[in-house]
Amino acid sequence: MSSEVIVDVKNLSKKYEIYSQPYHRLLQTLFMGHRQFYKEFYALKDITFTVRKGECIGIIGRNGAGKSTLLQVLAETLYPTSGEVNINGRIAALLELGSGFNPEFTGVENIYMYGAILGLNNQQINERYQKIVDFADIGDAINQPVKTYSSGMAMRLAFAVAAHIDADILIVDEALAVGDVVFVQKCFAFLRNFIKDHTVILVTHDIASVRDLCDRVIWLKDGRIEADGDPRIVTDDYLAYCYEDTSKAEAQSEVEAEETPAETAVEKSAEEKTVTKSVDPRAELWQERWESVPQYRFFEFDENAPSFGKGGAKMRRVTFCDEEGNQLHAVAGGERVRLVFEIDILEDMVSPIVGFAFRNQRGENLFGDNTFECYQNNPVPLKAGEVLEAVFEFEMPRLPSGEYAMHAAIADGTQDEHVQHQWFHNCLTMTSLYHGKTGVLVGIPMHEISLKRMDKSTTAENTEPENPA
Repeated sequence: MSSEVIVDVKNLSKKYEIYSQPYHRLLQTLFMGHRQFYKEFYALKDITFTVRKGECIGIIGRNGAGKSTLLQVLAETLYPTSGEVNINGRIAALLELGSGFNPEFTGVENIYMYGAILGLNNQQINERYQKIVDFADIGDAINQPVKTYSSGMAMRLAFAVAAHIDADILIVDEALAVGDVVFVQKCFAFLRNFIKDHTVILVTHDIASVRDLCDRVIWLKDGRIEADGDPRIVTDDYLAYCYEDTSKAEAQSEVEAEETPAETAVEKSAEEKTVTKSVDPRAELWQERWESVPQYRFFEFDENAPSFGKGGAKMRRVTFCDEEGNQLHAVAGGERVRLVFEIDILEDMVSPIVGFAFRNQRGENLFGDNTFECYQNNPVPLKAGEVLEAVFEFEMPRLPSGEYAMHAAIADGTQDEHVQHQWFHNCLTMTSLYHGKTGVLVGIPMHEISLKRMDKSTTAENTEPENPA
């Protein structure tokens, strides 16, 4: 990170005039400021901070805290009421999906128009055109009017243009919240590479992304800076604030709610119990309504997904199966599953290695494994023309709701020195419908959960210090 200041914000404020009735605007004009018919609302109030070249800054806060307003001022699509904003470099802003696009124009026409808005001439856009099209990857839709695009397609095109204009500063406002897992991973890979030599200002409600990408976090609260500093410290304080705020609201609701006799009986019954053992209470629901409440939905293996390698082997099938080998299209999480690979061997191999990894939308590896350690002392040599089956049997973890993609590979050699024959990107995707609030990247299926009321005298005896003698 450079010491050069690329964004300098001093005492920035943005005020809006809120009128309770439409005709009050007319009265305000007629009275020429001698009377005030509006209430003042400050979306931003006395904001001051600097951003240095090579920094990635996260902006967090509740809805209405002023995050988007701040980014609009930085992108010069909104003028401040007071204060200064000094930008030293070219800005590319993704404030709204497809902002700057004309819905009547085709994708191609919008590339040239959007590029011009961001400061490129026709020759510069021509040089970048194919890279933009390849990055967006929306197929023939590039020649169709943008008004026919889905929000995900519009975001793809907008991000692709913004990513290829050689900007010094990239401003992103929740743009990555829309899009399939493959494209979101591509965007995060681009951001990680872009951050090395450029500046990123990111607004998002995804705290994990902030911790993963950002060097610094600014927490906005009611239009003011509540905290500015280390991502983990600031986000922990922010989450604690959100929890406290939510807890107060829930406590108020409980006070207002009337207690029913049934609830009283349940509480009394709970008090009489000293030990309660429980498995996950959702398991019974999933067993009763297996088809209607799947935990994960698996999509078919895509043999045409992007891949690279020498080509001495080709994966022809990847499936999730139960213990009897029946293909699964949905599971609840926590049960034993088998991930089965069928691979055509096209060249002789001495020591094949098959591996896989599941990644989230940010491209983080969540879980996976390979066959090397199990077979390093007893390899399975293969001849060209043979078919290899690799099976991984494990308990399915529980992942937060969202989309996930699997990367898989087959190589020949050792963990450190090998020939990569085929590495598949995003060859199998799955959607998690898990609604449990684990607060972690990977949830561990629990076999048993218990609560026990302990006798105080027993506890005291167990905690007495041991006699040194």
